[in-house]
Amino acid sequence: MPTETNPYAAPRADVNAGAGGQHIASGAYWRSGPILMTRHAAVLPARCVKCNAALESPLKKQRFYWHHQAWFALVLLNAIIYIVVALIVRRHADVTYGLCSIHRRRRRRNILLAVCAILLSLALLFVGIANSLPALITSALLVFLMSIVIAIVKGRTLLPVRIDKSGARLKGCGEAFLASLPTS
Repeated sequence: MPTETNPYAAPRADVNAGAGGQHIASGAYWRSGPILMTRHAAVLPARCVKCNAALESPLKKQRFYWHHQAWFALVLLNAIIYIVVALIVRRHADVTYGLCSIHRRRRRRNILLAVCAILLSLALLFVGIANSLPALITSALLVFLMSIVIAIVKGRTLLPVRIDKSGARLKGCGEAFLASLPTS
């Protein structure tokens, strides 16, 4: 005997909603080799994207930006023109993900060390300028530039590979987390 659905019944809750179960059914994220594929505004499971450990803190929503690498050629023409064009042509995707306490602390420590190196290089730059020491000025500028690069590289959790109308492709997830996702 077929069961009839009651149109006036209260909606039923998804018991897997806290763990991201509803997103697996809707195909909001999946794995394609070492790349995490997401739809726009995807909420990943409540696990660390690096080690797949359970989370003790809430998920973090982050907006990722991306533009094609060919636009970097405009830096050779003029950096200001590149910045304006990059702001116009960039695409974005919002992804909500989590980090365990170990990886969150590691990320904060790396950012803090990079900021301290930047401040130290600025202090050395001023000392080099005040005492007319060209070797100290040059080394301070090199440390400053390297510290900025290290802060950018070590401070990011996920890196967008491509963002288009269908969604985002991100790298930087751990193999244990990727293994728990459905494949394309």
